[in-house]
Amino acid sequence: MTTNTRAWRWGQLLALTLGALSSLHCVELPTKSYSCSSAEDCQGLSGPGGVSYVCGSGGWCEAPAGSACPQASTPPTCSTSNWCWDNPLSEGRNLITVRGRSATDIWAVGERGIALHWDGTCWARILPGNSQQLRAAWPAAGQTWWFAGAGGSLLTWDGANWTSQALAEQVTFHDIEGASGTSAIAVGQAGALYTFNGQQWRPQSWDAGTSPAPDLLAVWPVSNTEAWAVGRNGTVVRGVDGGWSRVSNPTSVDLVAIAPGADAGTAYAVGRGVLATYANSTWTASSFATSTTPLNGVWTSAGVTRIVGPASNIFVLGSATPEPSGTSQVLNSIWGNDTSLWAVGGSGSIVRRAGGQWSEFPGGVARTINAIWGTDDRNLWAVGDQDLIMRRVDERWSPAAPPEPGAFRALWGSGDTLLAAENNPTATGGSNGKIHLFQNGQWTPSASFPSNGVNAFWGTGLAPVWAVGTGGLIRRRDEAGTWLTEGNPNTASAQFNAVWGVPNAEVWAVGAGGAIFRRDVSGSWVSQRPSGATELFGVWGTGSRDVWAVGLNGSAWRYDGTTWTQVSTGVTQTLRAIAGRSTDSVWAVGDNGTITYWNGSTWMPQVSGVSENLRAVWVTQTSVWVAGANGTVLRLPL
Repeated sequence: MTTNTRAWRWGQLLALTLGALSSLHCVELPTKSYSCSSAEDCQGLSGPGGVSYVCGSGGWCEAPAGSACPQASTPPTCSTSNWCWDNPLSEGRNLITVRGRSATDIWAVGERGIALHWDGTCWARILPGNSQQLRAAWPAAGQTWWFAGAGGSLLTWDGANWTSQALAEQVTFHDIEGASGTSAIAVGQAGALYTFNGQQWRPQSWDAGTSPAPDLLAVWPVSNTEAWAVGRNGTVVRGVDGGWSRVSNPTSVDLVAIAPGADAGTAYAVGRGVLATYANSTWTASSFATSTTPLNGVWTSAGVTRIVGPASNIFVLGSATPEPSGTSQVLNSIWGNDTSLWAVGGSGSIVRRAGGQWSEFPGGVARTINAIWGTDDRNLWAVGDQDLIMRRVDERWSPAAPPEPGAFRALWGSGDTLLAAENNPTATGGSNGKIHLFQNGQWTPSASFPSNGVNAFWGTGLAPVWAVGTGGLIRRRDEAGTWLTEGNPNTASAQFNAVWGVPNAEVWAVGAGGAIFRRDVSGSWVSQRPSGATELFGVWGTGSRDVWAVGLNGSAWRYDGTTWTQVSTGVTQTLRAIAGRSTDSVWAVGDNGTITYWNGSTWMPQVSGVSENLRAVWVTQTSVWVAGANGTVLRLPL
């Protein structure tokens, strides 16, 4: 069975990088321990939202129930097999637009009716109750917000309730912007253009010169009497004193966003590989980046204009060097003020710029997760691609500063120590593996393998711990913290993907080509590859006579102490990981959202509710946790 050690000192884990955490907007934890036995142990501790912690029933300092995020959040979506979304808050739906009224009143909206609200403390999911795509948000007078998207409906939020207003036209709206709380413009499909006078929305006409008129994709009101709208094929429409007319197209590329420039009388509109500039009463267009670079949003703040779109970078006009976005996702929209900028995008990614840097924000982490480890549901960690190390804090997955930039593949922990494995590609196509150790308040290098990647850990406490990987890598960490070489000529050519063992007994490592090696109590590694086995990615068991290995095309093999036997899993997708809590309660996860469950006699496919590739599974006493691509984390309550 999976054994978890609860004696974790969370505060010490990130003490070394408080400065880096502040600049990266990662979870900040003080040097005081987060384990507790009384209320006094939690004095002076608080969460990201500033809520003072109490000593919870699980023996950990935490926010009081219901107070971690002051906003009431719509419960997560759960599949028919009861797998519930835990990250991102958007539940994998793309966020299309972010807009705000102030630093404490911001909305991000997107696919299938997703709507997230920031109150200055945390992001919360506050859904309107329909599945229509939301593409636009605008703060009207008072606390009122208007939202629009597909289906010809306009939605309002008054600070407590949603209401809808149907229009005569069943059109998709792409944008809403206003010059004041009582004056706004909505644009959309087939040239749809509506104005708002504080009481009602009225359709406006303009001569497109074609039928149907081109879609209008974005609008910028200069004032209550002047506005610009842009759209398909470089369409530009100007509104003055209630009249609308088309001007010469500066480009044939779709213009998808528009914003004022830093100087009076200037504006920018962007499309794929194109920047259109309005200055001296004229629109001109120029190539920007490459012809295929997605330019999805533009915003000017504090005299600086930024453009979002391509994964990993945010362009700054006037600068030859893009700003790292802090996410691997394409960004669709940007908004903010002089001190804080927000951008949102693919798979529900949310990034914020403060202190001069961009980083993913709690609830908006959308990088690929490769491994999960933890002691219980209140104390879970995950690692993944693009520098990802994160912890679940106050029911939000929050990024933490890594020991160094890199792709983290494996994770293990016990007591006051964490082990994280980093793999980076080499110039020759191989992997450079590193193991980082956190102990006594700081990260330090534990081991480096210039020619081998580290793919997995398993151990008993901190010693022994086995690390396996590419190029036949097998290392064992002893009580002194030394990583000792194991294996033999037979294991040297193996590519290991996973490792698991029985405390004080055998250990199994599995990998490419159906490789299965068993380490006996004498320390000898012997091949047990069964005939017909192909690529294996996961291994787990309950004891020496009950071990499972899973892999390519849904394959599964079971070891009874003597023989490995293939067992049908009922799925054909590749299985990437396996874990359980008993001989009749085992989960295997894999590509395209695949989850299958062993009930003691047969494997039963379950409905995950997601299509992302799943790469990790971890079992606590009360939950099963699954994670994978695009920051996906699912929870199955037990």
